[in-house]
Amino acid sequence: MDFQTTSPPSIAPHPARFSVAANYDPDLVPAIAAYPVDEVYGKFPADGIGGGRPAYMASPVSRRELRRYVGLLESHGIAFNYLLNGACFGNREWTRAWQKKVTVLLARLQAMGIRRVTVSTPFLLDLVKKRFPSFRVKVGIYAQVDTPRRARFWADLGADAITLESFSINRDFARLVAIRQAVQCELQLIANHVCLPNCPMQVYHQNGFAHASGDAGALFIDYCVLRCSRQRIEDPSLFIKAGWIRPEDLGVYEAMGYTTFKLLERGIPSSELLRRVRAYSERRFEGNLADLLLSHGFKEPVRKQSFWTLRHFWKPRQAGPAKLKRIFDLARKQGMLFTQAERPIMIDSRKIPADFLGGFAARDCAALACAECGYCERIAEQAVTVKSGFREAILKLYAATDDAMASGEFWNV
Repeated sequence: MDFQTTSPPSIAPHPARFSVAANYDPDLVPAIAAYPVDEVYGKFPADGIGGGRPAYMASPVSRRELRRYVGLLESHGIAFNYLLNGACFGNREWTRAWQKKVTVLLARLQAMGIRRVTVSTPFLLDLVKKRFPSFRVKVGIYAQVDTPRRARFWADLGADAITLESFSINRDFARLVAIRQAVQCELQLIANHVCLPNCPMQVYHQNGFAHASGDAGALFIDYCVLRCSRQRIEDPSLFIKAGWIRPEDLGVYEAMGYTTFKLLERGIPSSELLRRVRAYSERRFEGNLADLLLSHGFKEPVRKQSFWTLRHFWKPRQAGPAKLKRIFDLARKQGMLFTQAERPIMIDSRKIPADFLGGFAARDCAALACAECGYCERIAEQAVTVKSGFREAILKLYAATDDAMASGEFWNV
């Protein structure tokens, strides 16, 4: 199948379906049900197993609330996908205690009417398929499926669906075609991420997430997200280089056989989730693409667990509490888990070329030095702006914070 650089087909052969992040707002369910939403994904803040986000990012939800939420989704024809997508379980999976926990959890999920789970480790896929054959199992992005051979491995293992390593291959069209031809199972792409392409911190980040999701007792500072956020402010072309998919370009991927798209991010305000579902369903968006891509910077607050700061960041034996204030200031100024009155980052969708994807058709970005190409830099000069006062202030704060962490100041060493 040849990749077409022309405009997307007016009628897609396989209309797109969406997997949408959960924030557990029951009022949002009927609104997203008006669009082709196939499933909503999420998990308990703590379940003894772990997942793909630190516990402090989790939206609070009780068993009773999740049961009601799953029933509400089902009444609107939407499934719930429970995430068991940690990249690492600290070798606890080989213990009797962990084995009992995961079996009990899966039985409870089944009793709630949940029949879909996402995993990122092959043994957990084996376990679910053997003990709970009624479950539909999706492979998560942390499995790093980015070649036909890797896709074939998971398909042969029994995966019903695979989320591809979208951070690096969403614009590698030859590879996307080859992977689609290699397997028959459903393939999913993440449409609205803003991660660094071929991120050198990916393994470190996802393992940090895995351990921070399973152990709320340990302090977790998200060094990776702070580092990549700083790099994007320093080099705005990284906002263009991230492998996101515009709503207008879904048809190009459908023509290659991709029909399922995952929309991030869990726990964000309902109005923002609905904005993303609407834009991708209608295949058009005129405005600030940062509104579709970033997981922070919202005017509305995100829901957090009670005693959130004390529960996750009051660790006087691990770090000086007063020193962590610098981290909170850095997060607050960017609207990370805090409100932000005005978004300082603008990615003007009207200034992204109509044939944007065509510019990648003949480029192998993984093998190309950006300084020798300049394609994304030229677009960023026209489309991306970072509010000047914000840029200087936040970079100064980043420099001081990075120095304090590296020097040991946070830990009084």
